[in-house]
Amino acid sequence: MHVQEEHIRETAIFFAIVAMTAITLSFLFSLVMYRLGLPEHPQRFIATSLYIASCVGIPTAVIASQEHIRLISHREVLEELASTDLLTGLQNRRFFSLAANEEIARMARTESTAGLMLFDIDRFKSFNDTNGHSFGDEVLKQIAQITHDELRGPFDRIGRWGGEEFVVLLHDVTAEQVDLVAERIRRRIGSTTVHHEGRSARVTASFGITLMTKDTPFNYALSQADKALYLAKSLGRDRVEFGV
Repeated sequence: MHVQEEHIRETAIFFAIVAMTAITLSFLFSLVMYRLGLPEHPQRFIATSLYIASCVGIPTAVIASQEHIRLISHREVLEELASTDLLTGLQNRRFFSLAANEEIARMARTESTAGLMLFDIDRFKSFNDTNGHSFGDEVLKQIAQITHDELRGPFDRIGRWGGEEFVVLLHDVTAEQVDLVAERIRRRIGSTTVHHEGRSARVTASFGITLMTKDTPFNYALSQADKALYLAKSLGRDRVEFGV
């Protein structure tokens, strides 16, 4: 809502500037003509000039504002395409990394901690080979939605890290809370039956989690979560492991 209000305000200002510029230029032109003594009836000439300027300036401002709105919309689409994964609608790797570093900067001010969660679908390549890539895409989309539903709105972040791998940033949590959220998501994934084109299947996921502080570089936290994920895989999959 705030973004929409900002766009309305920006467009209104743009409209006013275009309209006032056209009217002012016409008025200045009228004054020059008046100074030169060209019109026979100066007051009528200035009034007529202002009327014509309004008739021209306001429609021009309307057209210019419509083009301005179109450019804003186009810019938003480009920004969204640049920041999201097209299949799942989640943040892509680049923008998730930016969000994580913003969270670290925020933690430096608040002295809080955050959780980082890296997980992927167990044996996904085999699943794709058996059920087809379209079914695999449906699994990715549903897991993205399941995970998103378990998070706290705008406070937590989720991204598609690549392939069947997802990454989650939990805002202002303890190590115990990171573990609880990961376990909750793991159970939901494992209990969900995915339906697609007349076929049904279930999948599981393995999780590596870690805790971030203001002194934890994002890449280091990610490597710790990745090591924990590898451990979860080696211990039998469909489990959560903590990396320190």
